[in-house]
Amino acid sequence: MLMNGYDRSLHQLKERTRRLSADVSDMLKGALRSLYTQDGVLAQMVWQHDDVVDDETNQVEENSLQLISLQQPRQKDLRVIAAALRNARDLERIADYSCDIARVTEVLAAQPYCVPLQDIARIGTMALEMVCMAVDAVSRQDAVMARQVSDSDAAVDRIYQTIQEALMDAMRNDSRVVDQASHLSLVARYLERIADHAVNIAEMAVFVENGEHRPFRTPRPVYHAGG
Repeated sequence: MLMNGYDRSLHQLKERTRRLSADVSDMLKGALRSLYTQDGVLAQMVWQHDDVVDDETNQVEENSLQLISLQQPRQKDLRVIAAALRNARDLERIADYSCDIARVTEVLAAQPYCVPLQDIARIGTMALEMVCMAVDAVSRQDAVMARQVSDSDAAVDRIYQTIQEALMDAMRNDSRVVDQASHLSLVARYLERIADHAVNIAEMAVFVENGEHRPFRTPRPVYHAGG
């Protein structure tokens, strides 16, 4: 079926967003693999790809704004465009954190690790799965899948705390590993933040469907004076 100019532009925006998400997922995969295998060449390839992601992000934003300003999007289409704008920024931040992980790989490439990386590998796998699932949830407008992403965040937070405690113990027991353990602590923090951005993306699946903002956030209690 032939599409008019408006529908074609909206379709292109969705495709560009999907390509951006695929590129960012590949960057995160590469960054994690470089860390586990201490592959400095792969790490360099990851952060060198960041300019491509920045260009793709800018293109998504430009196309979104053009659709809003030059067309008259229908209500749900307007939410699709708003989600693309929001998600592009979250994806860009995930790419930035992937570059940060790759740079840690370059710093630590010649050093034996002071602690096993199994918990970092667990949180890395979970963060990557959350990103992929969040993007898929938005594409499918699947609120159930989006909720699964949000529910995974608590487990990531628990593993993150376990990693930080193990690294603090390592630093207390051997001052020679302080620098390396500090870098690994940053990696864990980057992965925890990536999981948070995945939740942000997943929320857009619900927003596109019904316009609800922050559907997975627990409301803060309201306190009344004299209550």
